[in-house]
Amino acid sequence: MASLLSFFTHKFFKILLALYLGLFLLIWLISSPLAKYLISPILAEQQLHLSDDASIRFNPFLMRLTLSDINLISSKDTQPETVFSLAKLKLQIELWQLAFDKIVLSEFSLTKGSLKITQHDGHLVIAGIEIPHSTAAGLNTEQSSEPTNDQAITEATAETATNFSYQLVLPHFLLSQFQIEIEISNQEQKSTNHHIEIEELSLSLVKATQTQQEGNLALTALIDKSSLALSANAQLTSGKGDIHSQLSLTNYPIEKLARYVEQLTELKGSLSFNSQHTITLAEQGTSIRVKKANLNVQNLIVGLEQQHLTLNNLALHFNEFAVDLQDNLITHLAGTSSLILTEAVLSQNESKATIIAFKQLSLADINFVLDDEPSIDITDIILDEFLFSKKANLTDAVARQAMAKINQRSAEDGLDIAAEEIVKLPPVMQLKQLTLNNLHIHEKSITINSIIFDTLTGDIIVKENKEIANLIALANKSAEQKTAEPATTENVIVLAEHTAPKTEKIAHDGFTFSFKELHFINESALNFTDFSVEPIYQRTLFIDTFDIGALSNAKEKQAKPTPYTLVGRSNKYANFNLSGYLQPFATVPSYYIKGDFKEFSLPAISSYLKESTGLEVKTGRLNTALDITLIGDELAGNVVVLLEGLETGFVDSEEAGSLIDQGALPLNMAMGMLKDSDGNVELDVPISGSTADPKFGLSSIVTLITKKAIISATQDYLLTTFVPYANIVSIAITAGEFALKLRFDDLDYQVKQVAPGKQQAAYLKDFIALMQDKTDTRVTICAISTPADIGLKAGVSVSDKAAIKRLINLGEQREHALKDYLIDHGNIESSRILLCKPQIDSDKGAMPRITISV
Repeated sequence: MASLLSFFTHKFFKILLALYLGLFLLIWLISSPLAKYLISPILAEQQLHLSDDASIRFNPFLMRLTLSDINLISSKDTQPETVFSLAKLKLQIELWQLAFDKIVLSEFSLTKGSLKITQHDGHLVIAGIEIPHSTAAGLNTEQSSEPTNDQAITEATAETATNFSYQLVLPHFLLSQFQIEIEISNQEQKSTNHHIEIEELSLSLVKATQTQQEGNLALTALIDKSSLALSANAQLTSGKGDIHSQLSLTNYPIEKLARYVEQLTELKGSLSFNSQHTITLAEQGTSIRVKKANLNVQNLIVGLEQQHLTLNNLALHFNEFAVDLQDNLITHLAGTSSLILTEAVLSQNESKATIIAFKQLSLADINFVLDDEPSIDITDIILDEFLFSKKANLTDAVARQAMAKINQRSAEDGLDIAAEEIVKLPPVMQLKQLTLNNLHIHEKSITINSIIFDTLTGDIIVKENKEIANLIALANKSAEQKTAEPATTENVIVLAEHTAPKTEKIAHDGFTFSFKELHFINESALNFTDFSVEPIYQRTLFIDTFDIGALSNAKEKQAKPTPYTLVGRSNKYANFNLSGYLQPFATVPSYYIKGDFKEFSLPAISSYLKESTGLEVKTGRLNTALDITLIGDELAGNVVVLLEGLETGFVDSEEAGSLIDQGALPLNMAMGMLKDSDGNVELDVPISGSTADPKFGLSSIVTLITKKAIISATQDYLLTTFVPYANIVSIAITAGEFALKLRFDDLDYQVKQVAPGKQQAAYLKDFIALMQDKTDTRVTICAISTPADIGLKAGVSVSDKAAIKRLINLGEQREHALKDYLIDHGNIESSRILLCKPQIDSDKGAMPRITISV
């Protein structure tokens, strides 16, 4: 019996072993053709098929799945295309570990593969398989229509997850030499291709249970030919814990992102980024802590419709950067950083003119906190070699033509002008360096410790048509603004609705701006050349000192005056020294200026006096002392003017018919009456008035000084000089109040009187004497009749044509009678007496008369 049992056992064992080996061997042998047979119909539905040499084998002895030479080919297009390939896949499970509640993947690797992903007009295709749009919608529909089933599924899933007691163990996973091709296109934009080459993706020491998860990750890849390196390790408890990682991306081509920014016509450059950070997953939210991070952008080119931006380098550095998220909202953001922009140029596409450019802009030691009360502190902002509005150089032919024209005009005006420098069209403004020190930005305030301008140079060139030659005219956007106006208005309204409470609070509390000091250091200069006037006007203003003290609109500092000092020179000898204070934010704003202008040559301003006053300055120099206060709209103070060697003349005074030929007294004569023994004129002029007057301005100040100082000072002298003619002459201010002109009183007549009589004798005696004394004076006599001259009632307008004719005839008789009287009794040439068309005065109380004008 024992031997029978032994035999039976031995034989049964062999049979069982043979069956086991045979079955496993059969599975191993038929696994590949069977798998391909079962997969082919499924693939055919997507117009896909496997290559003939593809192999899918399962080794039941080792519990290993091996795929090799996998090529998935799409036949949707006329040309077959491989959409997925894999040289080798190995997956082995240690089945016996299941007895210990472990799922151990002892080997898992993929080698030399490729995957193609396309998205055309919103249709996503992965490895030749189209992902339908309706998937997500269908899921949402089912969830909304069957809430009970959804709840049941959720509960079942939760129960399954709770009962899942196995531990997943992956000692090592390796994906190497795998390529992913991504193509994105639509009807509106050109297609964009992205190429991802995974050199190695490694997962190691992965252990995961329902409550504990840990593992390491290492990735090296090329994204659009840019190196990407990522390493991370995680230790989580129920999905909560820390993930430590390092990320590095080198020289990513920015042009790959162009399609995502529709407003840009061009986008080029390379981007590099690296960081060391920790992500903490917790019940209350997610936090990210970045120990350090660096972002670099090189050779950036940004094209807009009408402008073009180039930037050589952008370097942004972060240290101790912290972000807290809760319910996908940022609840805390803080850190320190620095920013450097190098060699930036913004230019126009069509003209190639430079709008702005700078060599470097650096923001050092930026500390920011963006919480309930956000704030940003910046130790220094430094802008180097800034330039504004530089037009492109003219062609050689155009430049030569412009230089010849400038040289011709400068020779005619007797000026020495650097035509070559002007033709180069210097920029409107250049600044060697701008420094802002200790900048603090708050939600409701901006404070700056100091602002320093180093070597500011400005150039303004005015063309003959009054345009600024070197100022770039920006494109007119009015049409685009009108087109976009409805949408913009709607967006503003929506924004206002959401931000109204906060805006009201800020407006109530007020926004404050302040700085402690502002300085101009080294030599700053403003060059001005005006070709629109005759002669050409050219002047250079040098600023040697310009300092402004503390200025703030904070409520507690509004009444505190801000001192300032301005010292400079103009051209070779002129200089100025001004000081005072500002209180622009006080309840009643006030300003004070005290100082002097010295040795200003006056002939240079003739180019502008000619048009406004009809005068030009031949010689002269101006020295001025100012002491003026402006409180609100009221101006008060004193101006002391010292004019040295001033000589003026009327424009084109050599031509006949000027005021001087008609009895006007030029400013030279008036000034001559005020000159001291050295030939100088010193005037002490009080100034008062309101700046709210629409006529207030530089011209009104000049008029005020001239009227009070010159005209009033000479008027008594002139009246005394013309005492013999005081009965018939008064002094009138004319020619912009820069010349004094003789004006004759009216010669009254009796009603119906025609020829001069005894009543007019005294007047005519003085008039004849003046005409004989002023032999160059020419007058016009004009008779004015009244209704009483023909017996009509006074104060009633004459409308009858016959009555009008009678009054006109009477006026003509009076004019001829007076002219004959002057010729006969004064021997005055008839050519010096002009007649006008008689007029009628119907006003009540009007007297017949003859007006005499020069």
